[in-house]
Amino acid sequence: MTVRIRNSNVYTAPSRNDFDVPTEDSPDDSASESSSIDDGRTVSRRRLLRTGINTGIAATLVWGVGAANYVSSDDLGTITYALARPEPDADSLERRTKSVPVAWHESLRLAFDAQDAIHDLGLSPLVSSFVVPGSYDEPEASISVDATEETVAERLEEVTSDIPVDVNVLDNLPEMPDEEPDTDQAYQVSELEPERVPGGVVCETDHGSGTLTPALFDAETGSRYFATSNHVFGEEGTLEEQHRSEPLAIRYEDAARQIGEVTRGYPAADLVQVEPVDDFRPATEVERADPARVIGQFTRDGLADLMARDGALEKIGAFSDRTAGEIEGVNAVTCYAGEICKPGQLVWGDEDSLTDGDSGSANFRRDPENPDDYVLVGGINNARTWWPGGDFTWGTAAYHLLEEYGLHF
Repeated sequence: MTVRIRNSNVYTAPSRNDFDVPTEDSPDDSASESSSIDDGRTVSRRRLLRTGINTGIAATLVWGVGAANYVSSDDLGTITYALARPEPDADSLERRTKSVPVAWHESLRLAFDAQDAIHDLGLSPLVSSFVVPGSYDEPEASISVDATEETVAERLEEVTSDIPVDVNVLDNLPEMPDEEPDTDQAYQVSELEPERVPGGVVCETDHGSGTLTPALFDAETGSRYFATSNHVFGEEGTLEEQHRSEPLAIRYEDAARQIGEVTRGYPAADLVQVEPVDDFRPATEVERADPARVIGQFTRDGLADLMARDGALEKIGAFSDRTAGEIEGVNAVTCYAGEICKPGQLVWGDEDSLTDGDSGSANFRRDPENPDDYVLVGGINNARTWWPGGDFTWGTAAYHLLEEYGLHF
């Protein structure tokens, strides 16, 4: 394994009370498309030297859908890149598949395994880590780590085998700015239609403002919920039942209209699930997006495939409107903010991709099979970097919400 250590002496990651980490894929064009990732990224790359990766068999378990087994040819294998509804109003999700280089996917699998092993160590100096997929031309995946001590590299060598690891040592991380955005500057729902309240509009709590996600579904019951970031209900909202029954409102014509009540919080995902009240109903839409209709979501492998091909995501926030950016890492665990570390994170864009009040917004990309009609969600957005040297946005990936909590878009 190659471990590279960098020192960022402008910033110390805050201590964390909890590092318990709970223990799949997208074409835009043809399945044989090949592209390289910008070598300017911080993680060094080496060509894949492993042997015996010409063929392979893998099985990916999709929650509520079943097992997707594939057998590769000498060069290509099949991944499930997304889970999507066959029709907009269907209750079930179906697998979307595509072909990818076997060497690329095998290296990715090894990196995911190494990432799991890193988190099983429970190292307190570890502030974050994420998998950086290789490109199709240079398929070896690597892992990027932020830590507060150089000595963490020695422990990483014990569990990461042949996976390259880039360690960035942090010092003196400033406190996260605590600013409440001006709701008057936020995007309100354009028309008050109770039967279809879209995502991408401002939502309000007794503690602050955020952005509403598109409809969030319970995979078992098919029930749909409103949702936004858990921290929009206050910093103390670190327990599942902390905010039960608290109201969530949207704004229309400068007046607050209650649309739901909190049924549960998910602190490790920074997500809050809200039961609709009265006649309000969450819509599978993102206001001002084009197209606006959500048809499903990317899997972990699908997000990695997008990154391998420099695919960008976009989001619509209530305060910063539309921004776009490339994926920087998948299958991340972040401990930068909040009381506990958060697994299943997606790292993308830059710090300008999000602003105060955009928390809870969804990132997404056009559905490659129906690009003029639908989008697929990558995840939600919860935070952005605020320290010198950091330049990305992060939040919980949609695949993690499904695998861990049985919730999907």
